[in-house]
Amino acid sequence: MSDAQAQAVSMDTDDGWNFGVAGAIPVFLNASGHKGARSDDDNQFATRIQSGFNPGNITFSVNAPEQNGVTVSGIFQINHHLQGASVQNDGLFEGRIADIAVSGDFGTFNIGKGFGIFGGSAIADQGSAMGIGRFGGPDAANATLGRIGTGYTYANFNPRITYTTPSLNGLTLKVGLINPEKPSGAPNPEIETTTPRFEGQANYLTEFDGGTLDLWVGGLYQNVDVIPQDFSYSINGWDVGASLSAGGFGLRGAFSQTQSIGSDGLIGIAIDADSGLDQAEADGTQWYGEATYDFGGFVLGGSYGEGAHDETSTDVGGVPENTNQMFMGFARYMATDQLTLMAEFQDFQSDAQADYNAFILGAQLTF
Repeated sequence: MSDAQAQAVSMDTDDGWNFGVAGAIPVFLNASGHKGARSDDDNQFATRIQSGFNPGNITFSVNAPEQNGVTVSGIFQINHHLQGASVQNDGLFEGRIADIAVSGDFGTFNIGKGFGIFGGSAIADQGSAMGIGRFGGPDAANATLGRIGTGYTYANFNPRITYTTPSLNGLTLKVGLINPEKPSGAPNPEIETTTPRFEGQANYLTEFDGGTLDLWVGGLYQNVDVIPQDFSYSINGWDVGASLSAGGFGLRGAFSQTQSIGSDGLIGIAIDADSGLDQAEADGTQWYGEATYDFGGFVLGGSYGEGAHDETSTDVGGVPENTNQMFMGFARYMATDQLTLMAEFQDFQSDAQADYNAFILGAQLTF
């Protein structure tokens, strides 16, 4: 996820091609206190300069001239995470997007690597999208988690093929085949995922005098076979949400129920368990609510959310009951069209991770 670019560098050719470069560099100063996080079980205080939920990125785009009612475009994004796990020059360097889009009156096909569908609207909250949100501890590396695990499931960047319909009086449908996730921590030869993950979402956007309302509902399904135990299970779920904007006020909320996705909100990846297989058949929920007010270049907001899963035991593992809770208060100020100044406060509590409080200051150059 990235916020809209304030100003992109764009070049048009005489024969109708367009080339563009855009990007963002976010930097945060994070002062946090973590309960019982030291080796002697005492509290630990840390101050770090780090990336946020969205790492630094530069995005290249190319748009071909329309032919026979069809427009073809491509986008390629390179991402740089500032910090490693207490190791300098060890931040992750990656490419999150390499995508071809084919558009026309029929809708849009996206082919390549890009953002997922399930949870894609829930993840657009203002607090974490341009901030930090949940993080793993004093020496957490790379991008943070936003509200992953305290409000929504991560619509990760994956190889996929998706189709989006044209807007039908405000209604759009999006469906896709996503590369399946093999549960983390399990030997690859023991896991078989024969089909892609199926994801879909419907959005209804309506406009009224002074505002908009976006409603959505979505779902996902993926099968996993564990060969040594002759055990099969599915990763599945559904979500609903709404986003209301009226004048300067904004309200947003989302709720989801999942199976085999733990309280960490990561598909197949376990940070609240030893292995992704431990989360097999675990029933989980994610929800959050957010309120904001835009004074015209200065935004104040707050949100609260939870991620949880029930105690579960199967032939391939198990997890105890866990709940993650996070309150966020935040402020954004556009000092210039390119420079945004940010402040954030967090109170995080969990049965699986050390509780912490954090106060964060940040700045982002957007171009």
